[in-house]
Amino acid sequence: MTQPQDTVVADALTQLHQGTTFLAEGRLEQAAEALVTAEAVFRRAGDTEHAADSRAALAEVQRRNGAVDQAGGSYERAITLYKEANLPAREASATLQLGHIERQRGQLDKAWERYFLALRLFEKAANAAGQASAALALGHTERQRGRLEQAAQYYTRARDLYAQVKDVYGEADAARGLADMLAGRARYDEAAEAYEQALLLYRAARDRFGEVDTLNSQGRLAIERVRLDEAGTLFGDAIALSAPLEYDHGATDGILGLAEIALHRGQLDQALANGMQAEAGYKTLGSGLGEAEANRVLGAVQLRRGNYTEASNVFDRASRALRTLHASIPYAYALLGSAEAHRRHATPRKAEDLFAEARTVGADVEQPAIEAAGMLGLGQIARARGQGEAAAQLLESAAQRLELHQRPAGAALALVERARLALTRGQFDEATALALRARTLASEAERQTGEPGPAATVAALEIVCALALGQLDAARVKALEAVQLAEVESDVLPLIEATLGLAEVELRSDNLDAAVMAFNHVKHLPQASEAAQAQALVTAGLGRALLRRGLWDEAAITLQEVVGRFKAADDVAALAGAHLYTGEARRRLGEIEVARRAFAEAQRLFTASDNLLGQAEAIQGEARLLLDVPELEAAMGRYHEALTVYERAGDALRDAATRTSFFDSHASAYADAIYTAARENDAANALALAQRYTGRADAPGRAAASQHLREYEQALPMRGPNLTKEEIERNKAIARNLSDARKALAK
Repeated sequence: MTQPQDTVVADALTQLHQGTTFLAEGRLEQAAEALVTAEAVFRRAGDTEHAADSRAALAEVQRRNGAVDQAGGSYERAITLYKEANLPAREASATLQLGHIERQRGQLDKAWERYFLALRLFEKAANAAGQASAALALGHTERQRGRLEQAAQYYTRARDLYAQVKDVYGEADAARGLADMLAGRARYDEAAEAYEQALLLYRAARDRFGEVDTLNSQGRLAIERVRLDEAGTLFGDAIALSAPLEYDHGATDGILGLAEIALHRGQLDQALANGMQAEAGYKTLGSGLGEAEANRVLGAVQLRRGNYTEASNVFDRASRALRTLHASIPYAYALLGSAEAHRRHATPRKAEDLFAEARTVGADVEQPAIEAAGMLGLGQIARARGQGEAAAQLLESAAQRLELHQRPAGAALALVERARLALTRGQFDEATALALRARTLASEAERQTGEPGPAATVAALEIVCALALGQLDAARVKALEAVQLAEVESDVLPLIEATLGLAEVELRSDNLDAAVMAFNHVKHLPQASEAAQAQALVTAGLGRALLRRGLWDEAAITLQEVVGRFKAADDVAALAGAHLYTGEARRRLGEIEVARRAFAEAQRLFTASDNLLGQAEAIQGEARLLLDVPELEAAMGRYHEALTVYERAGDALRDAATRTSFFDSHASAYADAIYTAARENDAANALALAQRYTGRADAPGRAAASQHLREYEQALPMRGPNLTKEEIERNKAIARNLSDARKALAK
């Protein structure tokens, strides 16, 4: 016997009610059975409204069961039915839920479209609460897409709408979302105000979970503002409040925050312990985002410890997860960390790709500091490759942006790189000014954070400046200072750079035992094992020490060994230097053609990279070779070229004392040129060269040049059975030329 239609519909309504009840109780299998039955009856009865309600509830059952694709299809069917029934408010609710499904799938553009349509439908239905929910969802989506300005606008709208309908929970969520956006755009004061508003709302609503989340957000803001003590208190409060709530996620967020504080303070062991604890906690909770963030912090710890392979592996693991989760800003930070690990590990091509991607992502998500950090990395690589113009543009822009956005440590590093580039080009006054500004910014960074650095890196730059200007005593003072500063910094790279600087000072001072000791100290630093470029520089330095000791064969073999390593690292200056000193070793061994090719390659590389002093040294090397052959006229021409380069750089120095110090350091170059002119029996040229130097150098330089000439003069044979009369007369003429030049130097 067939039941009356009213009875059938009534039974279906009962099934719908039971289904929604089962859903609320988490009895998903019974809920699905009741809802499917109810929908079928409503469809046969032509009751579109209740059929849509049944399908929408079934979609939620499917979502909770993890059947995301089925849930999406069910919401789409419910939306069609609500549209047929002309129920815009319910159509909007189903559309909003479908947006959540799309966001869960990672389809952010589709999610945005659903949320935007839901907002318009809620507006049509004059449903303020629905509009608030849609605006909040749009804020979350724009945030994931990295469009912070738009996200902030939607969060503001959601907050105002929630306040209008007196939904304190929603208002608090929107206020916290708005604060996150303001913090992401470095509008820290406004962000702090919004977080405080959210915290008050959560407390008014007795929402302890929201309170914990807000405390953690305030802690992260305090880190951004470099208020580390305040951040520690906030994270501690969040952890303490999470315990009685058994809110493990909130506690783990707080622990990760403490890891970041320890990292900022250079307490690497503590940062590692907290980071690993957070990683384990997130893994237990099944939080992919949290685990990725913990890996990003752990990568930073390994980077500063000098474990570059491990650092890049951890950063890469973090970046893969963050990219999948569309967490654009932390993804960009993970890219920067991985890029820096590869740069330090002397794999510049991979580093370049990662820095470029980080720069692009930073621009896309409106994070100028991230974009600038990517530019800094690219500038460092370009400078090492000898791409001066590209490096200059990148580094100048990076320095300006980092300083503008209150990143003094990063700005100092960018200025250090700019100064190194200026030194390469022989622009010594500019390099000195940049070094001074970098030191000021490094001090400012230390005042802000309480963490030393990057003062040691600046001091290492000042070593190079002093050496370029011939100021050996000042360079030694800077080297000792750099080592002391680096020893208290929690980053192995500055210690390596400072010790290499000290070794270079000792080598230039002919303190060969001390130089070898310093080079070997770097070589045996346990943290330096993965610093491939540093190890190559150590080998090259030891090769140069062998050269100074007159061990030509050993020097040539050692220096040749590093050519391939410098080439792989794209370090043009180091590669050119290796060719230069290899050429000198081969010259001493009498291997003229091999030496000639080495000097030519060194000059080519130095010229291509606009390395002014390097060019002069390579030209000098070739001139010495031509003097040995002898090809005196050609040698004289090359010496004139080298001296012209030195004078181009030295004459541009504004400070008279610095200028004379620079020329004092090049006494041997002038002495060699004078000796060549004397051997050509060109007394006028020899005298002119002596006067040319006298007008530029101070007493120590003139005395050094005079001593070189005296040694040349004393080495001239004046008697012996194997000498012809013509040879004796020629040597006497050379000696007179040298003596006259020495007299000119004494004036």
